[in-house]
Amino acid sequence: MLKSIQSMRPGERIEDTIMRILEENPNQTEVLFQKIKNNPIYTLSDGQIYSAILKVLTSIEIPETESEFVWTQVLENKTKLSHCMKRDVGFSVALVDYFTNINPKIKNPKIIEIKLFSETEKLILVDELTKLYNRRHFEKALVREFRQSTRYNQNLSLLIIDIDDFKKINDTYGHTTGDEILIQVAKQITSCLRMEDTACRIGGEEFAIIFPQTNEEQAMIASEKLLEACRTIMLSEKSVTLSGGVVSYPEKVKTCEEMYDLADRALYTAKFSGKNQIVAYSNEKRGSLRFDANLELLFILPDKTLKTISKNISITGIAFDTEDDITLNESIDVKLRESESHQEISAKIKVVRKEEIGQHKYHMGAEFLELSNEDQSKLSDLYSLHRYKSKLSTSVM
Repeated sequence: MLKSIQSMRPGERIEDTIMRILEENPNQTEVLFQKIKNNPIYTLSDGQIYSAILKVLTSIEIPETESEFVWTQVLENKTKLSHCMKRDVGFSVALVDYFTNINPKIKNPKIIEIKLFSETEKLILVDELTKLYNRRHFEKALVREFRQSTRYNQNLSLLIIDIDDFKKINDTYGHTTGDEILIQVAKQITSCLRMEDTACRIGGEEFAIIFPQTNEEQAMIASEKLLEACRTIMLSEKSVTLSGGVVSYPEKVKTCEEMYDLADRALYTAKFSGKNQIVAYSNEKRGSLRFDANLELLFILPDKTLKTISKNISITGIAFDTEDDITLNESIDVKLRESESHQEISAKIKVVRKEEIGQHKYHMGAEFLELSNEDQSKLSDLYSLHRYKSKLSTSVM
C-alpha cells in the first residue's frame, strides 16, 4: 500500500518522494503521476511532475513542455510491445526501448538499480551533513530554473542566507555544536519550503534557496517565514539568527550570472545593517547603507603610516578627508579604530574618488577590496551601535 499523503514532508526533494513511492511499489510506475498529483501539498504543474519522474527514471532532462507528450508516447510503446510479445512488458522496458529506438536520447543504456543509482548520486550532489543539495547541484539548478523562467516568462527568486556569528559559535561551543546548528537550520529550511523549491548548502554556514515562479514580494514573505522558523533554534537560551539577501527575475536581474552576485550583495547589506533580517537587492545607484562615523583611519604604507578621521562608512566603502595626496585607484592596507567600543578593523581599500577641497586638502572615497568575516562582523556591530545612537538623539530632540 502506498504511503498516505500525510507522510509526505513539505520541502522534501521531489526526487526523494518519487524514489520512496517506487521503493514501496516497484511495479506501480504508471500511477506515479496520479499519486503525486492527488497530494494536496504539491503545487507542481503537470509538466513539472512528468519531467521530475522521467529525470528519476532516466537521468535525462526533459523540458516540462515536452514531458507529458513523452510520457504518453512511452505508455503507447508499452502497449505495442506487450501486444507483440503477447505478454505484459514492464514500463521500464518500454522506457528504455523508447529512448534508444524511437526517440534516441540514450546511446548505450546501462542497467542499474534505481535505489543504488540514487545513493551514488547523493554522494555527488547532496551535502553529507545537512542532507541538502550541495553547491555543485545549486549551480546547475539555478541555470536550469533561470532558463525555464526566461522561456515561459515566469518569475524566479533566489535567497542567500548565512548564520549570524557562526565563527563565534564554533569558537565558543566547538565544531560539534556548530555542526548540530547547521543540521537544525537545514531542517527548518526544509520544513518551510514547497516541493518545487530547491535548498542547498553552498558554503560553510551559507545556504541558497531557489524559488521558481516567485516574485520579490512572495520571496520576501517566504524568507521571513524561514528566518522566523530558525529563531526557534536555541543556544544558551538565545535564538540562532540568520541574515539573508533576495534577488528576483525579471524585477532586479536580467542574466543568470547576476543572480548569485546580487543576492550575495543583498546578504552583505543585511549583515552590515544589523543582521537577523532579510534584505531585497536594490539596484539604485547608491544602494549601500551609510552612516556617519568618526573613526581613526590609519594608512599602512611601506615607508610610513598616515593618519586621518573617517567621515562616513558603508558596507562597501569609506569616505574621508586628508592632507596627503593619495593616488587614485591605489590599493592600500588600512586599520579602522573606534574609540568607544575599541573595535579595530583591518582592510584593504582602493581610492576611487578624489576631490580637492582646499590647499593640500582632499576629500576621498574608497571601496573595500578585502574584509575578513571577522572584520565584517565588527563593522556590522559598529553599524548597529551608530544606528542605536542615531535613534537616541532623535528621541531626545
